[in-house]
Amino acid sequence: MSLKILQENIEKSMQCNLTWNGERGFEIKHYEFTHIVDIVSRSCSCRSWQLRRIPCPHGVVALHYKELEPINYMPINNMKMWHMSNIPIVKPPNIKKMPRRPSKVRRKEANESRQIGKLSKSGVVMTCSKCGTQRHNKRGCPIRNQVGRCQSAEPSSQARGTGPSQSAEPSSQERAA
Repeated sequence: MSLKILQENIEKSMQCNLTWNGERGFEIKHYEFTHIVDIVSRSCSCRSWQLRRIPCPHGVVALHYKELEPINYMPINNMKMWHMSNIPIVKPPNIKKMPRRPSKVRRKEANESRQIGKLSKSGVVMTCSKCGTQRHNKRGCPIRNQVGRCQSAEPSSQARGTGPSQSAEPSSQERAA
């Protein structure tokens, strides 16, 4: 990771102009900003070298001017070069569920239905309101179907335009009743 940052700083150093400023100091102009670099104290006025401990682009320019390698001014080796420890790796803590607002819906028991809205009619036996028997309602009642045909026959004969002469004679269905 640190080598990658150093490589980026080396590329950025191509845009810097160097002016020598005494025995160990340099004045680096980067775009419109001017920075003072001290190689011995490993410091730059941009403060990146002090914070990261990796030479900043301004420090890289000064090191190249003195014909020094910037990689020698890095205090830390690459991660692959670190020695292995006998101490076990620290694992992250267990995830703890944090407190929150109470839920608006109550938690149902195992034997309660999970559906929201209308209750199911399971276990309810239908009873007909016309004849009073079970296992059907008035829409499926066999008595209604018989009576319904008789009642529907009369309005249809009047709707066809039969006159009063035919209505005086009883129809075949009325004779059967």
